[in-house]
This record gives sequence, structure tokens and C-alpha cells, in this order.
Amino acid sequence: MSAIRSYARGIVLDILGAFSHPANGIHLLNGHRTYKEMEPDTFEHLLNELSKQVSFIRVEDAVNMIIRHIQPDHPLVAFTFDDGFEDCYQYFAPVLERHSVNALFFVNPNYVDGDEDYIQHFNEQVVMTPNKRPMRWSQLEELTQRGHIIGAHTMDHYMINTDDTVILHQQIALCKDSIESHLHTPCDYFAFPYGRLEHANRKAVDIACDTYKFVFSQSDYKHYFSFDGKVINRRHFEPFWPLRHVNYFLSCNKQY
Repeated sequence: MSAIRSYARGIVLDILGAFSHPANGIHLLNGHRTYKEMEPDTFEHLLNELSKQVSFIRVEDAVNMIIRHIQPDHPLVAFTFDDGFEDCYQYFAPVLERHSVNALFFVNPNYVDGDEDYIQHFNEQVVMTPNKRPMRWSQLEELTQRGHIIGAHTMDHYMINTDDTVILHQQIALCKDSIESHLHTPCDYFAFPYGRLEHANRKAVDIACDTYKFVFSQSDYKHYFSFDGKVINRRHFEPFWPLRHVNYFLSCNKQY
């Protein structure tokens, strides 16, 4: 996003968000990263202010409520994070724990294991987020012991809209095997990279649904499900966003 476009978007969201309030429903917010040296203060502040309007819940409880098609009479918010940056271990998990909730962290095993060349390529050529570090297996194992959940995000942050079944099985199914072998706990959650519905196809979604209990996008946020009820939709946010921006997106009346 260009600087001008980003600035204009911020102004529009400031205006719309000033008149927005979180709608009743179950909201899965999905973030990725810090911005410069602003954490954990901005995320802590965001949660402190947001907690005055919503109730935070554990992510597995949110997923179970969505699967049961529950529509609460107040806004509930749970958190997921993609890509497995060390920001999650250093900043986001401790802040969430202070609010007595957990998060679901989706990771790419080859990034977790990556050497310096792989990490640089992943950061600069794949996710376009330079100067990041991956969480390592020891950190992920500690997070599970602290009540967080580790999910799969393909081996290499691969866009799963190919028809190559061999590659899809390598990226989707081997990801589960790798996480479970390192963490010695079931991996039941999968989110496909890039997140928009066009970034996956039905063949890939079917393989993911055959491999995992729960599959997630980051798209079509007005609806709880996409792909004929097979995929749970999340809403993108970042921990450094202003409260007004988050309020605007949470004001959506979601439908089953």
C-alpha cells in the first residue's frame, strides 16, 4: 500500500471509527507484527481500551461457539496471529496473558527452522516484512505450556491455489506432521497464507479439511464461514492500529 493511500485510508477509518462500536457476535482478530519500537505499549493500550467494550475469550472457545452457530448478545473477541514472528513470543502472548486469554499462532515450520538465508528470503521476498525473527521450537513449546495454541500455515507460507496435488500435500499435510513431531501435541488448526478466498482453491481446501479439524481464511469477514461452511473467516488487524480503526471493523454484523 502506497504512503498516500495508507494515509487516506487512515483518515477515512478515523472518521468512520469515531461513530462505530463493536457489534454483538464472535470476532476473530488476526494480526501479524509490531511496528517499529511501539510494542508492547500500543497493544497493551489497545486491549485496555477495547476491554471496556468487548469481552475477550479464549480462541478455542470462540471457534467452538462459531462451529455451533452461536450468536451472542454482546461482542466477544479472540485473537490469532500468522507467520510466527518472534514478536508473538516477546510481546503479544504476555499482553494477552495479562488479560487472561490466549492466542492461536499459525507458523511455517521451515521458517521456524530457517537459517539466515532462508529467514531473509522469507522476510523480504515472501511476507514483505523485513528485519523479523522467527519463533523457534523451544519458544513455541513454551507457549503451548502457557496455554496458547500453535497452528499450521503451510511449510513455507505457500499460496495454496495450485492444482498440483503433490505440492498441496507437501505444504499442508507435512506442516501438521512437522509441528506435531516437534511440539508433541495435536495440531488441529490450519490457516492458508495470504488469506483472501482467491488465495486457495477447493482442492486445497478439501485437503486441508481432511487434514485438520479447523481451517481459516482472512477474508469475507461479514460471514462466519466461506467455502460452503468449510472455512472460518477472520478479520485482519494489527496490534498497533488505533482503537477507532479496530472499532470500525468490529462494528460489522456478522452472519452465519
